[in-house]
Amino acid sequence: MHMPDEGRHRAVYLTEFRKPLSPGTAETPEPRGEQVLIRVVGAGICHSDVHVWEGVWSSTGAPRRLPHIQSHEIAGVVERVGERVPDAFREGTGVLVYAWQWEHDDMFTAEGLTNLSDSPLVPGIHTDGGFQEYYLVPHYRYLINASGISDLAAAAPLTCGGLTTYRAVRKAAPYVRPDDYVAVIGLGGLGAYAAQYIRKFCPQANLIGIDMKESAVDFVSSITPLDSHIVPHDGDVLSSIRAETHGSGLRAVIDLVGSGTLSTYIRALAKGGIYVLVGLMGSGKTDTISPGSTVLLERNISGSYVGTLAEQHEVVALARKGVIDYRKPVTARMPLDDAYAGLQALHSGQVLGRQVVTP
Repeated sequence: MHMPDEGRHRAVYLTEFRKPLSPGTAETPEPRGEQVLIRVVGAGICHSDVHVWEGVWSSTGAPRRLPHIQSHEIAGVVERVGERVPDAFREGTGVLVYAWQWEHDDMFTAEGLTNLSDSPLVPGIHTDGGFQEYYLVPHYRYLINASGISDLAAAAPLTCGGLTTYRAVRKAAPYVRPDDYVAVIGLGGLGAYAAQYIRKFCPQANLIGIDMKESAVDFVSSITPLDSHIVPHDGDVLSSIRAETHGSGLRAVIDLVGSGTLSTYIRALAKGGIYVLVGLMGSGKTDTISPGSTVLLERNISGSYVGTLAEQHEVVALARKGVIDYRKPVTARMPLDDAYAGLQALHSGQVLGRQVVTP
């Protein structure tokens, strides 16, 4: 792909919430200072994109304005750089973009908790993202060199799906002992990564997959073998867990759903176990738990929100070394003009893995 002579490039825009995305063009900017202009080769479609499209977070400034370019999962090739960008990101370098960028440094960013910044500036959510041919990275610090990543487009979801599940599993791993039981709730596009991380960081654990869809169980099982699985509508899920764990309960739960799940599955958590809540599907809803059993059984509940810049580097390193398979979770690729079709497929529950737009 060559830079358009007229200084503009193709993009698709969210112009009105819950309406089809509109094709158009965007100005192709000239990078200055620490900025880097990349040619987008892959832009993932995430459930957060559905929330943005619905306008769920519009009152919080996500997005800041319409029209808006979506997608925060961005992979590309360096096209041009500002005058203060180091040689490590010379033209032609393949890169992944850390999405949880920030506007001002604060105590969280100083401590390395970049995902918790008080001034988040996330492409595709707050500002324009990857559903375009070129994306201007505001600072080279958000770039991860993707050398050794042979399929750059397929690696795009590592910047959200792969990162989010990595942080969650790393939080749970210290609690898990040999022969303990670990459950992943939600075996879709996130579960495909989470199951792989559990196999790597909790190799002696028993992995239980839980999902309402048999097809989702089959999908994740084709990437990472499960020791067992539970489809909740088959009966009493707590009884099923007791049977699968021989009465010991779950030492760790990675909840990738978050809607009506906590109040149920926390009751299956073993003494001293950890429940890591990841899914945002339950935003705006409430769940009820028992303070008594939480205290007496020393159950731990932890929120886990995407991941830090340091963890993003770790995720890419794992993919580079072949520790995780980042290709198999990607089940569909589509041109830029089909981004809305992909968004609607995810919205209607038709997607098992991850989708990537290839501008």
